[in-house]
Order: sequence, then C-alpha cells, then structure tokens
Amino acid sequence: MECKASDSFIAARQLPKFKLLLKKYRHLKNMQSNLLTLSELAATVTDMNAFYTALASVVEPIFRTKNFHIALVNSQEQLELAYMQNNVDAKLIVNTSAQAWQTGLSAQVYLQAKTLHFFPEQDENQTCNCIEWLGAPLTRENKVIGVIAIQSYQADLTFDKIDVELLTFISEHIVTAIDRVRSRASLEHSITERTRKLTKANSQLQKEIVERKKAENVHKVLLAISEITASSDDIQQFYQALHHQVKKLLPAKNFFISLLSNDGFKLEYPYIVNEQIIEINSSRRKSGLTERTIVLSSPLLLANQSLFSLSTKDGIQEQDLSFAQYGSSLPKAWLSAPLMHQGEVFGVLALQDFYHEDAYQQDDLEIIRFIADHIASAITRKNHQLQEQRNKDELERLVNERTKELQISNLNLRMQVEERRKAEAKLYHEAHHDSLTTLPNRAMFSDRLSFALRHIKRHPQNRFAVLFIDLDRFKMINDTLGHHAGDEFLVEIANRLKFCVRDNDLLARLGGDEFVVLLDSMQSQEDVEDVCSRIIDKIAEPFVYDGNELYSNASIGIALCSHQYNDANEILRDADAAMYQAKSLGRGRFVFFDESMREKLLENMSLEQELRAAIKKQEFELHYQQISNLGSTSAIGFEALLRWKHPSKGILTPSQFLFMAEETGIILDIETWVIEEVCQQLQQWQNDTLYSNAFIGVNLSGRHLTQSNLLNKLIALIKTNTIEPERLILEFNESAFAQHTDVALKGLRKLKDFGVKLALDDYGAGVSSFSFLHSYPFEFIKLDRSFIRTLNNSDKNLTLVKALNELGEQFGYRIVAEGIESESMLKKLQGAGCEFGQGYHISRPAKITSTIETLSAAEKLKA
Repeated sequence: MECKASDSFIAARQLPKFKLLLKKYRHLKNMQSNLLTLSELAATVTDMNAFYTALASVVEPIFRTKNFHIALVNSQEQLELAYMQNNVDAKLIVNTSAQAWQTGLSAQVYLQAKTLHFFPEQDENQTCNCIEWLGAPLTRENKVIGVIAIQSYQADLTFDKIDVELLTFISEHIVTAIDRVRSRASLEHSITERTRKLTKANSQLQKEIVERKKAENVHKVLLAISEITASSDDIQQFYQALHHQVKKLLPAKNFFISLLSNDGFKLEYPYIVNEQIIEINSSRRKSGLTERTIVLSSPLLLANQSLFSLSTKDGIQEQDLSFAQYGSSLPKAWLSAPLMHQGEVFGVLALQDFYHEDAYQQDDLEIIRFIADHIASAITRKNHQLQEQRNKDELERLVNERTKELQISNLNLRMQVEERRKAEAKLYHEAHHDSLTTLPNRAMFSDRLSFALRHIKRHPQNRFAVLFIDLDRFKMINDTLGHHAGDEFLVEIANRLKFCVRDNDLLARLGGDEFVVLLDSMQSQEDVEDVCSRIIDKIAEPFVYDGNELYSNASIGIALCSHQYNDANEILRDADAAMYQAKSLGRGRFVFFDESMREKLLENMSLEQELRAAIKKQEFELHYQQISNLGSTSAIGFEALLRWKHPSKGILTPSQFLFMAEETGIILDIETWVIEEVCQQLQQWQNDTLYSNAFIGVNLSGRHLTQSNLLNKLIALIKTNTIEPERLILEFNESAFAQHTDVALKGLRKLKDFGVKLALDDYGAGVSSFSFLHSYPFEFIKLDRSFIRTLNNSDKNLTLVKALNELGEQFGYRIVAEGIESESMLKKLQGAGCEFGQGYHISRPAKITSTIETLSAAEKLKA
C-alpha cells in the first residue's frame, strides 16, 4: 500500500511537468503548422497585399494577437509602411506621418538591427497606445530590409522571452516568403507582358500577311496590264483584256473609256460596258464627273456622297459636290482617272456603280491612276504611232547581303619558364602595349612597321598598308560622361577592331582615340577597302553605357607601302594626313593618301605662319562699303570688310584666308584688331556733320556667342575703345546658332543689353529659319547676295522680300539687301518695300582716307 501511495505521489508531482511538456509540444506543433502555412502562402500567392492579409492567419495563433504591421526600407533607405492590421487603434496609420516611421519604435529596430521589446504606455514620447510592443528586423544577407512588429492592447496578453525568440525566428521565414512572392509576381508580370507583346506581334503579322496578299494580287494584275499594253495589237481586244484584268481588282461592271475630240469640245466613247441600258454617243462636253476629271487632271472618287481627287503634289483632297448639278444621272459610286500624254489630258477612264455607295475606296485612286497611265500609253501608240512600246517595270529584288565576321581568338601566352624570364616578358609587354586596351603601343607598332619596310625592300612583290583610325565624337563622350566612360568606350572600340583584322595584321593604339593597323601581306587595294568598311560599320554600332546609347564614327587614313619611304614615321605621317582629309570630307569614311595632300598640308602650314606674321606686321586693312537708304540713296552707315595686304599675293579677301584663321583660333586676334580700328573710325566721325550718326557693321565669329569668356572680353574691348556702342553693328551668320542655339541666344541678349546693334548676316543663303526673325533680338536682317541675285531672272522671291519687310514691322527688325548690282535690281527692291541696301551699284568697298575723299569716290561710282 505504501508503494502504491508513493507511486501516486510521484505521479502527482510529475503531472504539471507533463502538462507543461504537452503544452510546449502543442505550441511547437502549432508553430510548425503555421510556418508550413507561411511556406504554402509564399508558394501560391503572387500579390503582396494578399500575402500580407493571409499572413495574419499565421501571426494570430502564434502570438495570440491580430495587431501587427510590416514596414520595409524603400529606395531612399527610409522605412515605409507596407502593411498594418490594427483592430484597436485603427487611426494609427492615418495619424502617423511618414517622418514618424523614421523616428518611432520600428526605426529603433531598423537602426539597431535586433529584436526589441518595449512598453510604450510607460513612455510619454511614444505615439503608440499599446501596452506592449515587440519588433524584429527583417534581414537579408546581413542587411536589414524592414521590420515586423506585434502589439498587445490587453493586460492579460504579455510577450515573454519565448515570444521574442519566436518573432526573431519567424522574421527570417517572412523575408524568404516575401522574396518568393515578389519573385513570382515579377515572373508572372513578365510572362503576361511577353504574352501581350507576342499577341500584338502576331496580330500585326496577320495584318501584314493580308496586306501582302492584297499587294501581290494588285501586282499580278498590274503586271498583266503591262503585258497586255505591250502585246495587244487590236485596240478593241486591248480594251476587253484590260477590262477583264480591272475586274480582278475593282468592281467594274460599268466600265468606259472616253476621249476628247480633236477640237476639244466633244467626248467620244470607243469602249463602253454598262449594266444599265444607257446609250452614250459622241456628245458635247458638259458639267459632269467625266468633265470634272478632265478639269482637275487628277483621279476622281465618288463614295458615300463625298467627292475626292488625288493630286500628285497635295495627295487626296475633298472636292465640292453639288448634287443638283447632276440630277438623277449621278451614280452611287464613281472612280475615274484622266488619260494624259506629255502633261495634256486627252481622255478619261471611268468605273461606276449604281447600287453601292462604298463600291470604291480612296486606296483605289492610286490603282486607277496606274491603269489610266497604261491605257494612255497604248492609245497614244496605236493612234499616233509616235510612242514606242512601254518598258515593263523592272522589279528589283533586294540582294541579301552576306555578312562575314572574322572570329579572332586571343592567344594566351603560356609562360612556363623561370621567374626571371617571366619578369622580363612582363616588362617587355608593358613597354610595348597600351595599359588600358592591352593593344600594342606606338613603340611596338613602329618596330613592326620598320621591319615591314625593310622586308619589302628585299621582297618588292610583297605589299602592306597602314590604317590611321581616329574616333569621331570621342571628346564629347569623354567630356559629357567622364573619363571612366571614355576609357570603357576605348576598351570596347579596341575589342571591336580586333574582330575586323586578320591574325597576321597588327592593331595598335597610339594614344587618346587614335588607333593604327598594319595590314600585312596585302593582295590588292580592294582588301584594304574591305577592312576599312568593316571597321567603320563595327564602330558605328551603338555602345551602351549606364543605360545610355552612345554612337561614334571612324575616320580612316590609308598609306599604301611604297619604296620611297625610308622610315616608319614617314608612313605614319602620310596616313595621318589622309585621316585629316577624311575628317574634312565629312567623317565616317576612309581616304587613301596621295601627294596632293602633303602639298595641301604644307600650303596650310605656310598660310598659318603667314597669318601669324601678318598680325605682328599689321598687314590687314579695312575697306568700307556704304549702306544706303534705298528711298533717298543717302548713306546711313558702312560695313567694314577685312582685307589682307599680302606682301607677294597682293590684296586677299576673307574667303582666301579666313577659314585658316577660324581653324587655328587666329580669328580672335584679327577680330580684336578690327574692333579697335572700327571704334577709332567712329571716334574720327564724331565731329563730322555728315557721318556723326553713321554706324559701322562688323562681321564676327560665332565663338563669341558660345563661349562666355570670349563674350565678356568682346564687351570689355568695345567698352574700352568707344563711348558710343550703339553706333556699332555686330553681324553674325546662321552658323553661329547651328549647334548651341540656347547659349548663342543668351549671348545675343547680353550684347543687346550692352547697347550694340545686332544683325543676322547671309539670310537666305542656306536653310534659313523663320525663328531667327521673332525669337532673336536682331535689329537688321541682311539678305544674302545670292538670294538678291535671283531677282535678275525671276520675281518669285520679291514676294518673300515683301513678306519679310512686313514681318519686320511686327517683330522690330529692318531688311538690308546685299549685292545690289544694277538699277533694275534697285527698282525691284524699292518696289518690294526694302528699306536699306548695299552693293556695287551703290558704292564699291574702299579704304577711308578722309570723309571728303570717301564722299567724292562714292559719288563718282554712283555717276
């Protein structure tokens, strides 16, 4: 009995322990079941909101609360609420600002990257009204991506250490589940988008197939019509065969051909097929659709009570249609085209339908015009025997270009020698290769080129060529995206060039964006052209960097091997000269070197040296051409024209040297001298009663408008040399605004505010934009002499001169005509309302020695 009592006592003592173990077992089983539910959610749910909502069914059984939220880190590295469920404090999400999420309890969990347990009701600074608050970080690869937090609003619901561990443990599974749901959502979105694109592409393809079948049918019929025109001898058989073919394309139950009589007053009908019994004989012309076709000389379409014509110049246009004019004879639908020979209408081809208004469509206008052209050709050939058989349209088939890419594999040097040999090989490689692209450098290329030169002296039958490659627009890429992008671009270009040369050729980088290729064992000049074409095409392909598509071209200079070369530098010099010639011709091309290029380089070099010496020796002088009021022919000012008094070539105009000044930057020194001279001349005229109010115009380079430092120097120069800037007119041509319109416009406004007058020079010489007339602060628009010269042969442009003059009254500018060379031209411009002008007929350019001499010279020329 005592033993049994003892066993019962032990069992009674262990019963709470067993109950606790049973409770823990059930809790673990419950948690395992909920984690399995979480895994199933991640495997099935694709919408994040649905996943968060379903997550509540996992949180509540484990932590005995429905109140929880999840906040995730956004792209700005800030917490942002992703989901909240709170049945007690529903206003929490509304009343809590986005900034509060960066400073609240969730922010502390995010910043400390660990699970935290808080009692907010004990802290007055917290906005949460809950009793207990437990939050755990959501971590992916040691980086916190968000926070999950649960809240208790009941005194009997508390969180213990086990809840902290459970929430930490569950947070890891939630991160995995979130990633899986997001991945699946992204995949399904991608599949949906791909399906949509394929569906759209298939629809487009089906449409193109239908259009192609229609085009093929049209093509067959038109080809058959061409054959009929060429082969038919009898005109009636030709009409019948033609009618048969037309019916394959268009409703042609009612078909007729009418011809104008010799006197042009009657219409004759050599061929008629009509489903209604209507007798049509020769009759006088009247106001009908046939006559309208003749008058318009264009195909005509009547459909759905609307009339359309097809003009070669203006396309399809709607015509006025008065139904009372035609009465009951008007068909439901009509399609016609004029029969023409040498621009003259001599008949009409017509189709009509008496029952369906939509029998013919606008697309049929082109078809009927083509048919009418063939009929006109046949009738002319048959009736007059003056036109030979029309040639069949030759169908050109695109020849599939065969693309051939050379695959070149880089040979990896296997160096299995002692350390000293490895070091020597590394040093040699670094000394003869470019560190960025790993290509051979200038030293190695020069050695190889010298060897090739010595080789052909011993073996004259061998040939080689040197390609000098320069990349276009590389500086813009380097300056815009940075040097790193420029380096990546050069590496990509080097890799592309490797695919364009053979294994026995040598590709090297000289420095910057310059590459050279030594084409060894060349068979013919065509081989060189083939390589150059591949290089240009390959480099022209887009280069993608950081989401941007960059484009470049290659200018290639080619120097072919020759026995006259003595060293490698001479060959590189000539290839470089040919490359610059390629750039000057428009870039993106290759040019072979010839001796004229060297002569041109030497000539340009000599011209540059002479220009620099001319500035020091003050060999320039200014000639002034009078600008007159065309109404009174009185002088209102002058244009300063630059001349170079060359010691051996005599007086040179700007067209003979200004291009070199622009290219070398010498133009800035020359223009500084011009401004000083003109300002000095204005000072001399201050006390002259005739020219005290006269102005002087000066042509300037567009660099002053696009470079702020040059613009400031120009303003300072004018301010230093004259106190009357309003008497100075600065003239710029349209090239100054071609690439930097916004910058140039700011420069012009700054000059305008300073006080000088502005003029747009050479207007009408190129593609002149009307935006210059109202968007830019010009006070004078100077019409180019080439535009004015057209008035000698035609008065068409007089209308434009009148329009420009009228626009000038609205936009605040005045017209100045350049190149007035005759009295008749002067009269025309006066009649068009042109106010000012200059030219040889008014006054020739001349040096100003004194006011009296200038006046007398001008009067003699006018006499």
